[in-house]
Amino acid sequence: MFSLEKIIEKICEHTNLDEDRVRKMILEKQKELSGLVSEEGAGYLVARELGVNLIREVKRQLKIKNLITGLKSVELIARVVKIFEPRDFEKNGRTGRVINVLLGDDTGVVRLSLWNEETELVESGKIKEGDVVRISRAYVKPDNRDNPELRLGRGSIERVEGVTDLPSAEEIEKEFSSMKRRFIRDFKDGQLNETRAALVQVFKRDPFFEICPKCGIRLKEDNGKWICEDHGEVQPKYQVMLSGIIDDGTGNIRAVFFRDTAEKLFGKTVEELREIAKKNMDVLSVFTHIEGLGKDFIFRGRVRKNDFTNRLEFIVNEMEEIDVKKEIENLLREIAG
Repeated sequence: MFSLEKIIEKICEHTNLDEDRVRKMILEKQKELSGLVSEEGAGYLVARELGVNLIREVKRQLKIKNLITGLKSVELIARVVKIFEPRDFEKNGRTGRVINVLLGDDTGVVRLSLWNEETELVESGKIKEGDVVRISRAYVKPDNRDNPELRLGRGSIERVEGVTDLPSAEEIEKEFSSMKRRFIRDFKDGQLNETRAALVQVFKRDPFFEICPKCGIRLKEDNGKWICEDHGEVQPKYQVMLSGIIDDGTGNIRAVFFRDTAEKLFGKTVEELREIAKKNMDVLSVFTHIEGLGKDFIFRGRVRKNDFTNRLEFIVNEMEEIDVKKEIENLLREIAG
């Protein structure tokens, strides 16, 4: 990726905007995404919205931790950690097949989804667990929990030999893919963790965002119209996001909740929350109805470093109420060693 200064320089070269205006747009984009992308990542997104294709000007091998939604022409070398069972589906009267592949390097893991004829790469045995592969010209889309997900599209994947600086599949899975109960004080970038903690603070900002009713991908607004990259102009559906601070007594961390986990904390569906916001003519009024504040939960998700704040944050994928009996059993097993 280009440095922030280079991104701003490129945008200014291709538009009539001055440097101050570009910097402001990048900051606004970071705020829009709740600081979930770095300044450089926000710069790429701003450039794309302005019609400036920075990705076309750079082809540099990335690490998995650098992947953000919206990147194109991704070049990546990673190890195949796990290949999941094929899944057949039917959509709009047509049948298809998808195979998910978990890729990893020394910085984290990411899911690669292979669709239809792409699945032949796995089913023919050309790509197997443990292989080192080169991904070329791929792109990054958000999955249903807004985590980055790789797609090949017109790109390619091939097995490569002679790469010795990648951890083994077992090491990657142990470090990044295995869900473990950890104290917040022990959280590290890239880990999949479970923790028992209380939600002690929420950040009050507009919790709603627009998604495509067909594929669930986040939409962009263009002259009052909502546009999906795959399906064009659509009538948006809405989802909800919440961020706040969780604390387990050993430390605290910013946590981000999307979709169903956010609904659980509010204690209401997104439709009910939208009705409250409309009735009060204030989107922030929904925070008076939040039910999860101050309560202990079991949270599960992924730790990552927020480049905007340079601090770790926890992207929560699952959460559940405390089962006291189960917690006692877990404690007894831990004491027994």
